[in-house]
Amino acid sequence: MIEATDRNTVQSFFSDRLGLKWSDDFRGVLHVPDAYRDVPASMDQVAIAVGYNGFIGRSCCMHVVIQKPEAMTPRIVRDAFAFPFEVCGCEAVLGMVDSTNVQALEFDRRLGFEEIARIPNGGLEGDLVILQMLRGQCRWLRPH
Repeated sequence: MIEATDRNTVQSFFSDRLGLKWSDDFRGVLHVPDAYRDVPASMDQVAIAVGYNGFIGRSCCMHVVIQKPEAMTPRIVRDAFAFPFEVCGCEAVLGMVDSTNVQALEFDRRLGFEEIARIPNGGLEGDLVILQMLRGQCRWLRPH
């Protein structure tokens, strides 16, 4: 799996796919299958993208786009949580999902996120569901 971390490239991807606004604290990675190693880069080749912003206190927001579910691996999931919890020292990771995106909500809950709030009409189409994972509840990392 090839990983792209150039801030402008990654942030452009999230802006295009999720409408995520540009921010100075944005960090992220694009996971691209090895089959595209020598092929000119295309955003359609990105299998999985993970981004972070909104670093406030000991929390941040996590954003995920999965274009090729078959490329998801336990290592990608572990690395996705290692960055905010182990590298950045966060104690809470937040996710925000439109209530109409049932697939994303189910995926986030399977990862271990819990719903903590809803903002009526705050999403693109429905409510904005606020999800949280605390460091102590993250089963993807070793206890600290």
